[in-house]
Amino acid sequence: MSAVGHLKHEYDKVKVRLHGLFTRIEMAWMKLISELEPKEFEAIIKLLQRGHDQAQYVLKHGELPDDEPAVPWELSHGLSILRIGNATPLPQSPDQLQTKVLKDGTLLGCRKWELLDLLWSEALLKWIENLRQHATFGTDPALVKMEREVTLAIAGDWGTGPFNSHAPAVSVANQMQLANADFTIHLGDVYYAGTHSQEDTDMAGWPMGTHGSFTLNSNHEMYSGAHGYFKELAARFPGQQGTSYFALINDDWLIVGLDTAYASDVMNLYMDGTLNKPQIEWMKGLPKRKKLMVLSHHQGFDITGHNKTALYQPVCDALGREPDYWYWGHLHNGIVYATQGGLHARCAGHGAIPYGTTSELNGHSRVLFSETKDANDPDYPLRVLNGYAKIRLVGEEIFEEFIGEDGSVRWSSK
Repeated sequence: MSAVGHLKHEYDKVKVRLHGLFTRIEMAWMKLISELEPKEFEAIIKLLQRGHDQAQYVLKHGELPDDEPAVPWELSHGLSILRIGNATPLPQSPDQLQTKVLKDGTLLGCRKWELLDLLWSEALLKWIENLRQHATFGTDPALVKMEREVTLAIAGDWGTGPFNSHAPAVSVANQMQLANADFTIHLGDVYYAGTHSQEDTDMAGWPMGTHGSFTLNSNHEMYSGAHGYFKELAARFPGQQGTSYFALINDDWLIVGLDTAYASDVMNLYMDGTLNKPQIEWMKGLPKRKKLMVLSHHQGFDITGHNKTALYQPVCDALGREPDYWYWGHLHNGIVYATQGGLHARCAGHGAIPYGTTSELNGHSRVLFSETKDANDPDYPLRVLNGYAKIRLVGEEIFEEFIGEDGSVRWSSK
């Protein structure tokens, strides 16, 4: 089959998938509205309208509005798919919209994983279907002992699966495998919506640590009510004991992995991190160590590192102090922040989703590093390197590296 023929074949498969997806969204929507209170229905319609209007604004002005909070892009096509009102359809294919990089590094386009990729609508579908149906929250967190010298490999937002022959997720996993890490940790997000089949397929290539592996809950897992996520814990991450939070400990370090998604606001599509009561009580009772590291899906700072999020203080309060290190994902980016107070904050959400240079971080005083190296990807010409974070603990000392998908050391604390 010629290259052109192959592309047409792939596009035809996507069209078939989209047709089935749109039909399922319509059916789920009709079922949901029969169960909603009028105020709930009105709130969801307003949310869908905001998603549509946000996309239209960015298409016209080239960036998000500064005076309004952003809404999840998964909502963008909702009005037109559900045929609500007279919403003007948004671009749906690459020939209708040339990809550009927004200032936060996200790719505005219609190709797979870009902001207007129609298949993000699956997240909308699963959110509608599971609005009131969440998996049971596990409350048997593991407390795992580490050696005094230990290597961690951490990647966030890695769950795309091998979507093409040179998918970043595969390259990043290969590099993580070379690290021979004692523990590997996924900071969450399996796409498009953390369904059981997506968890099973996309996490199949996750590189396991020699002493254990862990995976965190996230907004995308919650779109499916975390049902797929908790099944994946039982199947592939038994060391977590069916629980979405955990801790690693030795004589010098306490590393706390948190579920910041389960209690997050469903009407904001779980975009902002929140802790629930069982975790807070558990955190308060954890053993104390001289060095403290937090791992979460949601971030403690905004992308610039200038403002703390609503998650920051509850985490500090529950642990009794500010962490020394905090690694998060959620933002599809690799960022090392300058030390603020006693906190060294890192964003390792660049595990797989294509993204570009984050221009709003250029020259920013609170950012030590953000990825700018061209990935040389013919399918995503604007993409910069994806990667992961490698951490070596030796007693109280820590050595950090951000490793690119090509094996290069993109930043080092040495």
